[in-house]
Amino acid sequence: MPNDKDGFTGAWNNGRDSINRIELREDQYIAGRGEPLSRFRRFLTEGAAGQTVWSLYGTAGIGKSFLLDAFRRLADRAGACLLQVDSRDFNHKGDLLLRQLQGLMPDEPQPRSDSPDACFARLERLAAQGRVAIALDTYEEMGSLDGWIRERFIPNLPDGVLLILAGRYRLKDKWILSPALRERILFMPLEQLSGSESASYLRQCGLDDEERIEAVCRRTGGHPLALALASVVRPQEHWAGKSGDWSEWFEQLAAAWLREVPDAALREVVETAGVLLHLNREVLQAVIGRDLDDGTFGQLVSLSFVRKTERGWMLHDLMRMATRKQLEERTPAHFERLRSRAALYYAARIRKAAPYRSTEWEVGELFYFTGIPLIRSLIQSYSRGRYTWEPVTLANLGEGEAYMHKRLEEATPLSLSGMDPETEEHFDEYVSKEEMTMTIKHLELRTWVELDPQSAMLLRTAEGEAIGLAVIVPIHRGTLPALSRDPFAGPYLHSLSPSERRQLETEPPGQAGWFIRTIDYADWKNQDMVLEAMFLMFSYMCSGGLFFASPPPLEFFHMSHLNLGFQPAAGVVHQHYDGKTPTPTFVLDTRGEKLESFLRFLLKRGGLPYELDWWSGPGSNLTEREREVVALVFEGMTNGEIAKTLFISEITVKKHVSAIYGKLSVKSRSQLIKLFSGKPRIG
Repeated sequence: MPNDKDGFTGAWNNGRDSINRIELREDQYIAGRGEPLSRFRRFLTEGAAGQTVWSLYGTAGIGKSFLLDAFRRLADRAGACLLQVDSRDFNHKGDLLLRQLQGLMPDEPQPRSDSPDACFARLERLAAQGRVAIALDTYEEMGSLDGWIRERFIPNLPDGVLLILAGRYRLKDKWILSPALRERILFMPLEQLSGSESASYLRQCGLDDEERIEAVCRRTGGHPLALALASVVRPQEHWAGKSGDWSEWFEQLAAAWLREVPDAALREVVETAGVLLHLNREVLQAVIGRDLDDGTFGQLVSLSFVRKTERGWMLHDLMRMATRKQLEERTPAHFERLRSRAALYYAARIRKAAPYRSTEWEVGELFYFTGIPLIRSLIQSYSRGRYTWEPVTLANLGEGEAYMHKRLEEATPLSLSGMDPETEEHFDEYVSKEEMTMTIKHLELRTWVELDPQSAMLLRTAEGEAIGLAVIVPIHRGTLPALSRDPFAGPYLHSLSPSERRQLETEPPGQAGWFIRTIDYADWKNQDMVLEAMFLMFSYMCSGGLFFASPPPLEFFHMSHLNLGFQPAAGVVHQHYDGKTPTPTFVLDTRGEKLESFLRFLLKRGGLPYELDWWSGPGSNLTEREREVVALVFEGMTNGEIAKTLFISEITVKKHVSAIYGKLSVKSRSQLIKLFSGKPRIG
């Protein structure tokens, strides 16, 4: 029989085997972190190779602590030492951090000393025996100790010791001012998981219903914390439809992020930002109804769930949906006011800028509030900009023709399905393989390129591959004869009266509008390509011209044009795609006052007012001219800009402003904005 010692040893081994099995199970839950895990394995075998400070960063719930735990398990198995400290576990003083680290180190024969030199000496001895890593978690809360770590701690670390600083923010400012320190830093951002990685994780969690897995992946966007929370919501919930109850994990997710925002005033700004897609200081002030000082706006954009984009900033997709959902449920009337102000703000920007420049961005933002589910879901994509449009000339015409030939050979059916993540409305579309070739089947690319060099564009990847083609022909005196002969454009042009036709006879290089002959791309399931095509159309839609198209006679194309605001041209039908199917022409006319009609249509479709009742209260005693001045003040114009817009002198503007202040008993523009609660007037 085994003695007591043997029995104890056996029990310990069984316990250790159990722990190993738990650790192996933990490893199975790791998804999408192959690169940082590989780097840490290389550190364990080869050392840090000069980059001894890792800046591991990402928004709340992205899995930083989970990854550090995986590092620890790898270190244990390799016989290495990883000392992990959370900033919330000690008062932020250098000596207390060193004491925390010493408490985690293996025991030594000599008595332990709490002196700083003793800590670094012990680290030196550990590093001589094997790999040593130090992980400081929740680094964003380290506060004043950040400088001590940079200036005192790192210089005293033994060679080869790896320091991992895990927090919500990338190391910046003084960390990157010194070239010597900067070259030692490895920046390691953690992103959301891909669709396949998310699905793999959910299967490990025990989900086996593929419809449910797909719904969870779609709804969470691959955010690890959201996946973990959503995976444990009651399994009997209907995940794919409106009846699904996602409120539990939405609330937990929002709460996790909002721990960064203890200040009530800043929380109000965050909630307002959640109504918007992209945000900047100007639109926030217009929507929230007051000025934002530098400090408040700086705090907002420094939050870990806010990211910089080419068009300002964005809240993390899930944070935006979570705050929006909570705001809509808690104060629905207030939510609708904010949404209306935002939509009216972009409508005002379109009206102001359309005569002078492309308004594709503003149109896209307005469609975010007024579009159908498919359009809204595409506009929320973060990936725009991966591809670029390039003019087709005689020099690259061969590439365009090669693209067309390849598309005809490799055409595939189109099947689209998805859900608007905010309204939970579903969409499903299907187009056959043969039908998908109609977009370019009868296209004579050379004819249009030779007719006008602005007619055709290739969509290219960053590597230069041609993956899309658009032919959008300018309408002017030089192109009208060819357009009139074209079997797809001619029927509409021949339906116009002589006076309507004369309005199109603009002298080139100007144009009276555009005819969309085709917009085609290689992969109609690739949302980034679809988005590029959509924004290409946005760039023309509000430019003050006649915009018309006669797409293939398929329900998909028919509905997409209607959803963008095009209208069928009465009585204009042809059969030139297949010789038998009646094909309508769709027209969008934003010339002159018709732009206002288009904006009114979009706002009405979005359930939004065309204008807010701005003057029923404090502005009731203002003259019409004074109201115009107030509206332009809200657009951020200076007195000089207002004078140019209204075709009056700047002195006259100053007189109007003085009269407005007197009638409303205000002393500044900021007080004026507060008085009217930031309601922008349209119309």
